[in-house]
Amino acid sequence: MSKPKRSVLNSTLAGAAAGTVELFVMQPTDVLKTRFQSIRVASHYNSGILQAFKRVISEEGFKALYRGTIPVLCIVGPRVSLQYLGLTLYKPIFEKLEGKMIPSHSSAGLAGICTGITQAVTLVTPLEMIKVRQQTDLMNAAHERKYRGLIQTGSLIVKEEGLFALYNGLLATVARQSWGLVVKFSAYTEIKAMFERASGEPDKQLAPWKHMVSGGLANILVGVLNSPPDVVKTRMQDDSKPYKTTWDCVKSMVKNEGWLSFFRGSWLRIIRIAPGGAIQFAVYEQVAAYLDKANPSTP
Repeated sequence: MSKPKRSVLNSTLAGAAAGTVELFVMQPTDVLKTRFQSIRVASHYNSGILQAFKRVISEEGFKALYRGTIPVLCIVGPRVSLQYLGLTLYKPIFEKLEGKMIPSHSSAGLAGICTGITQAVTLVTPLEMIKVRQQTDLMNAAHERKYRGLIQTGSLIVKEEGLFALYNGLLATVARQSWGLVVKFSAYTEIKAMFERASGEPDKQLAPWKHMVSGGLANILVGVLNSPPDVVKTRMQDDSKPYKTTWDCVKSMVKNEGWLSFFRGSWLRIIRIAPGGAIQFAVYEQVAAYLDKANPSTP
């Protein structure tokens, strides 16, 4: 007997809850990751991750580790909800085509591509732009910042650079979201299936720790394999970026900094998204299971 399909609404609500919990736990590592990737401010942090944390706290206070939280919070509901909605909505469509029009075991990856494109072209790119500007905005000598709140930052970008500046890095964001979800969906689906087969009861709800392990391992792969488009996205969205186009950014990085520059901040990215993925998937599965029990007939 196969498991009943989870409703789109329950998946969306569970995804929003999972993303919010993960954000508040892991946001400090995202701030440092963005600063490590920035060509403008990375030179401030040459003494390792722990020293970087200490320097931010001593110079800017603990709250600085949560810079950019509001735009990320605005993203996290739609982004993570779309992520799980995509897994629920797109994956069954591709599953019907497996072995006929597409290769076997490719439905999760293709669902990830469709979901990533949907995320990037809706809210993720402009809100990521605001987040990057806030996270890389260091205090001046007077302990003042250029970018403050969500509305002020967005308004200032539009005033100084034009409305379309909010979509700087769109191509890199599409690549990051799509490729990242290909890796995440495919790896999570396969690892979780291994646990289900090993249990001998594939229809039984897995223990939370198994979802955490599946999500954590999947996100380690994402942290490494998806680093290049994430670095390019940050460079394109950083203030005073010296690049005209995404391709110009890629060529300049290869020429002036070498291929390893595409993996700047990778350790922080893994530290941020591996446990983040474990938290996210575990919370998602538990909340979704609760909603399925409470509202089994939700359309």
